[in-house]
Amino acid sequence: MKVVISSKASSLLAALFLGLAASSASADIVLGHSGDLSGTSAALTTDYVRGMNAYFDDINKKGGVRGEKIKLVSMDDGFNPDKTAENTKALIDQNVVALVGFRGTANMLKIVPIVQAAGIAQIGNTSGAKSLRDPFVPNLFHVRASTTDEIEAAVNHAWTIGINKIAVAYQDDAFGKEGLDALNAAMQKRGAKPAAVAPVPRGTVDVAKAVDVIAAAQPQAVMLIAQAKPNAAFIKAYKAKGASAQFMVLSVSSGLHAELKEPAAGTIVSQVVPYPFTELGNAVVKEYQTVISGTADKKFSYNSMEGFLNAKLVVRALQKTPAPITRAKLISTLEGFTSEDLGGFAITYNKQSNLGSRFVNLTMIRADGTFAR
Repeated sequence: MKVVISSKASSLLAALFLGLAASSASADIVLGHSGDLSGTSAALTTDYVRGMNAYFDDINKKGGVRGEKIKLVSMDDGFNPDKTAENTKALIDQNVVALVGFRGTANMLKIVPIVQAAGIAQIGNTSGAKSLRDPFVPNLFHVRASTTDEIEAAVNHAWTIGINKIAVAYQDDAFGKEGLDALNAAMQKRGAKPAAVAPVPRGTVDVAKAVDVIAAAQPQAVMLIAQAKPNAAFIKAYKAKGASAQFMVLSVSSGLHAELKEPAAGTIVSQVVPYPFTELGNAVVKEYQTVISGTADKKFSYNSMEGFLNAKLVVRALQKTPAPITRAKLISTLEGFTSEDLGGFAITYNKQSNLGSRFVNLTMIRADGTFAR
C-alpha cells in the first residue's frame, strides 16, 4: 500500500489522512518519506520512490516482515527545507518506525535536530554532504557514497586523460557549497584550482550569469554541482553560445537526459550504486531487475536502483530487529551492520560512523539516454 500526499492538500486534511492511514494499520510497519514530488527534482524523487515501493511491495507479497506488511507514507515537500521539517514532524507524530529516502542537503540539515530529538532513524537519503557524515551525525544512516568521493573520482579521471583546466557551476546552497569545497580540495591536491567558479540560485534554472562567467574562461571541462534541471539548462545555454567543454555531473543528476535529450550525450556522470541495466554477476542487480520487471513501470534506472537498495537495507534491518520493533531497537540493529551484504553491495555502520558505502563508478550518457561505462 502506498500513500502519497500532495503539497497542495491542506495541513488539516493531510494530518487526518495520515492519522487514518496509521490507525487503520496498527499491526503494520509504517515508514515515512518526504521528498520533492513537485519541484525541480520531482522526476528523480518519483523514480527513487518507485524503486522503494517496488521492493516493499515484493516483500509484502511474500508475507512482509514476520507477517507484518510494510506501508510507506510519502509526503511532498517541493524541495523546501521548511516543508521537509513540517512533514518530518507530522510523520513522527504518526508513529512511523523510521524515516526513509529523503532528498536534499539543505532539507536533511533542517531535520537533523528533529530526528535526534525523536530518537528515530533516517535511513538513506540522496545527499552526499560531508556535514551529514563528518563529524559523525547520530541517527542518520547513509547508503550512497559522499559527494567528496564522487568529485574525487571525476577529477582523478579527468587528470588521467589530460584534462586539468576545470571550471565549476554550483547550486548556491549547502549541497553546492560543500561540493565546491570538495572540488577545490581535489584540485589543490593536484596543484591546481578551478578555472572559473559560478553559483546558480537554488531551486531555479537561472543559469545565464554562470554560463557567461564559465564560457569566458574557456575550460576543458565543467563540473556541474546541481540537480538535473539546472544542469540541463546550463548545458543547453552553454552550447547555444558556441562554447564546448567536457561536462561532468554528480549522481543526483542521473536524470539529465530526460531533461535535455540528445545534447546530454557525452556527459560524464558519477554513480553511487551498481549499474542497473545488466546483471554482470551482481545478485542485487538481478533481484532489482526481476522485481522491477514485474511492476507497471518496467524501466531500469539509477534512481530506482538506489531506492530499491535503500528499501532492501530497511527491510534487512527490520528483519534483524527483535519484535516488537521500536525506533531504538532499529537504530541499534543498524549500528551493528558491518559489511552487511545486500547482494554484491555492502553497507557498514557503527556507533561512530554512518557512512554506509563509498562505492563510486563513472559512466557516460549516450545519445539515446543509456549509460556507457
